[in-house]
Amino acid sequence: MFDFMYDLPEWAMFAVCVLLVGCLSAAGLIFMGVLRRLWPPGALGPNMVNTMLSGILLPTGIVIAFVASDIWQQDAKGRTAVEQEATAVADTLRVAKFLPANLREQVTGVLDDYIREVIEVEWPLMGDGRSSQIAEDQLETLMVTSVRIEAGTDQLDLQRAAEALRRYTTDIENARNQRLLVSHGRVLPTKWAAVLVLLFVAACVLSELHMGHRRPLALSLALFSLGFGATLYLIASFDRPFTGTTIIEPTSLSVLLVRG
Repeated sequence: MFDFMYDLPEWAMFAVCVLLVGCLSAAGLIFMGVLRRLWPPGALGPNMVNTMLSGILLPTGIVIAFVASDIWQQDAKGRTAVEQEATAVADTLRVAKFLPANLREQVTGVLDDYIREVIEVEWPLMGDGRSSQIAEDQLETLMVTSVRIEAGTDQLDLQRAAEALRRYTTDIENARNQRLLVSHGRVLPTKWAAVLVLLFVAACVLSELHMGHRRPLALSLALFSLGFGATLYLIASFDRPFTGTTIIEPTSLSVLLVRG
């Protein structure tokens, strides 16, 4: 929806979502009020609107459910990618212990620099769908190092360690690529537009149904705004898992850095 929302505290994001649906409800009320004056309802009007209410709420709920499902799946993919990346880094550190001292220091030094680069630089960049070229270069350095070790020795144990190092470095790259792919994910504007139009139509139907009865009208629109505002908040808070205050934190990588 609006980019500024993702930097707000969670309570403020919730309030904005409820206010947004409230504005749609008010717009629907005004629209139906003007329409009623220009085109007064007939005797069958209330029955028709009452039947239409369930008919419009059903597709609205289905569309929102599909959008929410996609977003939550993306969030789950992002969290899984972060855990897989941390696991691959931990495996690489474990393999590095079996390397000669000079090679071990080189590998662990590159890994420590990679973790710091990801946490301190790349994580904030992912909020805009960007990545760190330095982190990319550090993984490339690890891959080149593993290939050189494997090709430059006749020791079977060292060759196996280099092969494992290359395999785990590939795992880190794959997990990082998945993490970056999730960071590019957004709810398409067309989906947001469809949800908002459906909510506006539902607010129009509610307004027409209770027009002339102030208390039922106010209560129905207020509850409508609160309920669907909370739903939009859940979608928005998970829409960009590496942005704002409701983000996936690099906790697993931070733990490895502390241990290292």
